This record gives sequence, C-alpha cells and structure tokens, in this order.
Amino acid sequence: MTKQDRTAPKPGTLTKIPGYNTLTIYQMEASPFWYVRMYEEGKIYRRSTKTTHKQEAVRFAKKYFGEVQLLKMKMLPANRESSFELVARSLQQDNKARLVRAEISHTKFNYDAARLEKDLIPAFGNMRLGDITYADMSAYVSKLREDRNLAKSSLKVHVSHLKTVFKHGHRIGVIASLPAFPTIKTEDIARPWFNSKQYDTLQRTARRCIGKSFKQKTQKGVPLRNIPVTQELYDLILFMTNTFIRPTDIKVLKHKDVAVVRKDATYLRLTHAKTKGHSNPMISLPSAVNTYEKIKARQVAEGYGKPDDYVFQPERGEKQRDYALRSLQRQFEQVLIEAGLRTDEHGQTRSLYSLRHTSIMLRLLNAKNLDTLTLARNARTSVEMIDRFYAKPLTAEMNVDLLHSVRRPRKAKEPKIVIDDEEDAA
Repeated sequence: MTKQDRTAPKPGTLTKIPGYNTLTIYQMEASPFWYVRMYEEGKIYRRSTKTTHKQEAVRFAKKYFGEVQLLKMKMLPANRESSFELVARSLQQDNKARLVRAEISHTKFNYDAARLEKDLIPAFGNMRLGDITYADMSAYVSKLREDRNLAKSSLKVHVSHLKTVFKHGHRIGVIASLPAFPTIKTEDIARPWFNSKQYDTLQRTARRCIGKSFKQKTQKGVPLRNIPVTQELYDLILFMTNTFIRPTDIKVLKHKDVAVVRKDATYLRLTHAKTKGHSNPMISLPSAVNTYEKIKARQVAEGYGKPDDYVFQPERGEKQRDYALRSLQRQFEQVLIEAGLRTDEHGQTRSLYSLRHTSIMLRLLNAKNLDTLTLARNARTSVEMIDRFYAKPLTAEMNVDLLHSVRRPRKAKEPKIVIDDEEDAA
C-alpha cells in the first residue's frame, strides 16, 4: 500500500457535516484518529481531531470550522457550539477595531491579548461558552490564587475579562443569558505620596545625587547596571509635582504640547494626547513655568527643544520612549533609596506615580475652596478616583482650619430701581 493510499479516506468513513458547507470527517489507514477536512476558496484545510470517537470528532469539526471562518474574517460565531476561544478571539477582533478608533489604549489591548493566551484560553478554550458555569470560573480564580498568589485586584481583572467575553457572546447570539460570576471583594488602598517634609527630603536628595552614579544590584547582590542621576531627573520631580501629569504621559509629552500662559495668572497648559478616556487640557501650578523654561533652555543648548522634540529624554527618539521612561524610573528609584523613602508608612512601594499623587494630595490639603470636580478634570481623572484613592488618607484634622471656618453673613441690600423707559423717567 502506498503512502497516498494510507492517507486517503477509508471507504465508508467519509461523513459530511450538515449545514457546514464542505466540512467532512473521515478516518484513514495511517492513523486511528478521525480527521476533519474542508475546502475554502481553492484551499484545503485538514486537521486531526485527536479522537477515535465519531461524535467527539463531529464536535471538534464544528469548532474547527468556526475557527477557520474567524481567521478569514468572514463571520462571527453565533451558535451553541461556539467555544470560549472562538468568542474570545472574536472579541479581540472587535477590540482591534476599537483600537484603531482610539476607543481603547494599546496597553489594554496588549494586556488583554497576553492574558487570553497565557491564562484564559488554556483554562476555557475548548469548552463551549454556554457550558461554562459559575463553578468553573470560581475554580479558575482559586487556581490562580494558589498557583501564582495573585492579588485580589489582579484576580478581579481576570473575572472582568471573563465577563467581557460572555457579554460579547451574548451580543452575537452564542448564549441567551449571562451566568453568575465570582465576586472578588477588594479594599481601596490609598496611593503612596510624599507629605511636605518628605517632599523636601526628596528634593534635597535628588539635587545632591546629580552627577553621581550608583550600582544597581539584583536581589542576590549581583551587579546589574550603573545608574547615573541627572539634572533631568531633578527637573522631572519638580515638573510632575506641579503639573499633575502621569508618568506614562511624560514619555510622549512634546514641546508643542506645552504652552506658557501669562495672563491674570501664570501657568503651563498641557494639551498632550488623550489618556485614560480624558482629553482635557491640564493646567499647572505657577512654579511649573520656571521649571519648564529651564528644561527648554538646556535642551536648546544641546540641540533639542524644537516643537516635535520630547520634553524629557529627547535624545532617545520616538522608537525608544518606553526605554526613556524606564531610565527615569531607575534614577528615581535610586534617589528614593538614598532618601530612605522607597516605601511609605504602610509598606507600599513608591514610584514616579507618587509624584502625581503628591500633587493631588497637596492641592486637597492646601488649596482654598478647591472643589474636587475641578481638580479631577484638571488631573484627567474622576471625582470617584479622587475620593477612593487619592483623598483616602485625608483626615478632618488635616483641614481643621477649613472645618472650623465660619461664613460671614451678608448684609441685606436695598433693592435697586432701574429706569429704562423715557416715559417713566419723566
């Protein structure tokens, strides 16, 4: 018997799957397993079902048919046989279109894709979406907790991703209703920040470290790299604390996004690209103007400072923006170590984000009659986020003067008569 004969369908085993175009299953002499085969636009698709049972082979064939169609972008899954993997990949295709429309960020899209491949598809990929139960999802969460000791906030992200897949499946007709989902209770933890005394220490330490180089080591004490602390880091500390900007926005901020405004008040207006669903201009505190002008003057002397140049690490260029931010983060971490401020009083690790948290907290503490809506919009966040995370460490005693203040009663004014008709005036 030739090799071709051994791979040809056995007589009597070739079975067409009704309602699935050219989809068929068959057995051959070369393998005990059933095989699936289909023709699409002149191309033959063939795969082993890895099973000797015909009914299991039929179920596999239907799933495979959906996968091929999805890859070709010709249809979406819309029947009870659709697997979790098929629906999840369909959702990713939808999100890819949303990414093009700037409705979601590249970071979210990439994190979702990584979570899908690493965790969700290995756990649920071969299961029909309609067959996945609360117990299945609860077991998945427990396994993540046991195997990787994930924090509650991370587990909550996994459950949220599961919900999104199921909602997509419901929209496209794969399931008639949504199942119950595990509930992960998390406690809002205040963001680490610097009080006035700590911030003064940070500034002095950063200034003292300029021009020095520190050896970074691994946890086992093996030398890793040299980290030189630069004037740019000191400027970054002042800039971030006085502009409310996120570290992730620092890496994309260009000089054309910054305008110096001198009217009744003096400030910077930042109009960088939309971040986390917010696109409002950000208004700085007055001292940020002096910091920015020093940055620009230094960069002009170095051959940068043009409108399309980046405000920080311009020498890294467009393709090295992530590396540029990491370079600044490493310098900042070293300064924190030198200042004894790496962690706060609750044991939380500080980072560049702590500068943004500090700018918001100091406004909550020191600004006169500043409402949280104005602060939230200027910082490109929400009032809820301000209350849940930033203002969490704010106590009544911190604003005792405001709490004890008394509004003076206004004196009643005599009604003013306005004459606007010539006849009445006569």
